[in-house]
Amino acid sequence: MMPAEANTLQFLRDKQVKVRVPASTANLGSGFDAIGVAFQLYTELTLEENDKLEFLWADKGGDIKPFPFVPEENLILKAMKRVASEIGAPLPNLEVIVQSDIPFTRGLGSSAAAYVAGLFAMNEWLKGGLSKDQLLWIAAEEEGHPDNVGASIFGGFFIGAIDWEARRVHYNALKFPEKWTWLAAIPSYTLSTSKARHLLPSTYSKQDALFNLSRYGLLTSSLLTENEQGVILGLNDRLHQPYRQHLIPGFEDLCQKREQLQALGFVISGAGPTVLGLFGRGADLSYAKQQMEQSLSKSGEVVRVEQLMVDQIGAHIE
Repeated sequence: MMPAEANTLQFLRDKQVKVRVPASTANLGSGFDAIGVAFQLYTELTLEENDKLEFLWADKGGDIKPFPFVPEENLILKAMKRVASEIGAPLPNLEVIVQSDIPFTRGLGSSAAAYVAGLFAMNEWLKGGLSKDQLLWIAAEEEGHPDNVGASIFGGFFIGAIDWEARRVHYNALKFPEKWTWLAAIPSYTLSTSKARHLLPSTYSKQDALFNLSRYGLLTSSLLTENEQGVILGLNDRLHQPYRQHLIPGFEDLCQKREQLQALGFVISGAGPTVLGLFGRGADLSYAKQQMEQSLSKSGEVVRVEQLMVDQIGAHIE
C-alpha cells in the first residue's frame, strides 16, 4: 500500500476541472437585452492544484503564455471570487489555463463566456452545489441583462427576464431551429460595449416601444414554430440598432440587400461590430458571404465572414 501522504499527493496531482463555455449573440433584432443564441466558439478553462493562484493563456497551437489581462480586467477571476464568497470558502491556489477562440470585443459574448466559465469552474472545484439557475442569476446580476450569459449557460436560444426583487431570472432555454444558417461578418476593428450603450437614448417614443413589442412577440413565437416570415419581421428593431449602425460602415447597405440575398435578416451581434445574417435553406451562402464582405469592408477594414453553428448544449464540465 502507498503511504497516506503519497495518496494525498497523488490526489492533488490528479485533481483537475475542465469547463467549456460557448460564445453567444444577444440583442437579437427586437429582442434587445432579452434573447441570446449560443455558437460553437468556446472559452475553455483547465484548473489544477498549484502553490499559488496563477492564470496562463494557451494559444491556438497549445503553447502556454502569460495571461493577457491584468487582475482588474480578469472576469474569470472575478467570477471565481464571487462563487467562493457565495459558498463561504477561501479562494484556492490554482493554475488556471485559459483557451478561447471567441473574438474579443466583437459582440460575440467573450466577456459573458469568461464570467460564466469562472462561475462553473469554481463551483465544480469547490463542490459548491450551486445550480445552473443560481449561477444564471449571479451572471445576469453582473451583466445587467440575461441574454448573453443565459445562452452561454444553456445553449440554443435563450429568452429571459430578470426579476430583481426575487433575485432570479425567469427564462426559457430552447433548441434553435437547425434548418437556418448563421453567417458572421467579424471585422478587424473592435467596438466598446460601453460606448455602444451610451449611444442609446434614455427614453423612447410610444410608437417605437409598440413597434418592438409587437415584433418581439412575433420573433419569439416564430422561432418556436420555425415561421420564416415571422422571423423576418421580428428581426426588425427600433430600440438599439438605429442608434448604433453608424458605427458599422456598410451595415445599412447590407440590410437593403436582404431580399436579394434571401436572408431572413441582418442584425448587429450584441453591441457590435460583428454583423450576423440568418439564412434559410434556399439561400446561396457563397454569394451571401461575398456580398456581406463587400458591403462591410467599404471603410477599408478587413472583414472575415464565416458560418457559425449553433451550440445546443451550453456550458458544461468535461
